[in-house]
Amino acid sequence: MASDMLEVDGARLYYEVRGSGPALLLIPGSNGDAGFYTALANLLADRYTVISYDRRGFSRSPDQRESRAGWAETHTEDAHRLLATVAGGPAHVFGSSAGAVIGLALISRHPRQVTRLVAHEPPLAELVPDAVRWRAFFAEVGATYEAQGVEPAMRMLMTGIGLDTAARPPHIDPELIGRMPGNAHTILTQEVPNAPRYHPDLAALDAQHSRITHAGGRDSHAHFPYQPAVALAARWHQEVVDLPGDHTGYWSQPAEFAAALADVYAL
Repeated sequence: MASDMLEVDGARLYYEVRGSGPALLLIPGSNGDAGFYTALANLLADRYTVISYDRRGFSRSPDQRESRAGWAETHTEDAHRLLATVAGGPAHVFGSSAGAVIGLALISRHPRQVTRLVAHEPPLAELVPDAVRWRAFFAEVGATYEAQGVEPAMRMLMTGIGLDTAARPPHIDPELIGRMPGNAHTILTQEVPNAPRYHPDLAALDAQHSRITHAGGRDSHAHFPYQPAVALAARWHQEVVDLPGDHTGYWSQPAEFAAALADVYAL
């Protein structure tokens, strides 16, 4: 595994590259850290050149100044720049949670850069029937952070979307866990207000839908993030592809998840 830093507009992105074969970009969700993909990336490196990274403002990717662009555009252009620099051509893309939102924006804005996108449980609140409820919920999480601080806000978020019961791997990298407290402010002030309220360019996605797989966790059907995947798949008369585990199955069950994900890209 090799790691490096990429200068982008207003930030420096930490990224890792391992393996050989077709390029595969892993976009992290609102945990923001490539470390959650380490085991998955290692398992896929025998068939792909796997690129993973810490998103802007998270962990090892310092955000030096506020971007002039909006949340979605900023993170999408970061992924675009990373692929243009490292992949050298079209790549498979996997994004989970907010990373799936970014993946959908990437294939909308830069379709020639993406071979196939697997969008795993994008938390697109505006696409579900009870959007008003979820809009209010995420606003309440932000208000709780302002009034009470990190722990009550994170507890409300995790419980509300079903992540309080998410499985964890038996062995957790202590360095990864050590980085997480420093990301709480970014999660609560950037991810929570922006990822759920993003409106995907459905017309652009219509043109690319045959290259998009909408995926969810086999164990998370009852939780909010699974529902937008259902809504998007239904738009194109598709079924959601269930991958092992729950919202973070790539972390808790990496071997099973890697095998299932490789099968999707092999179709």
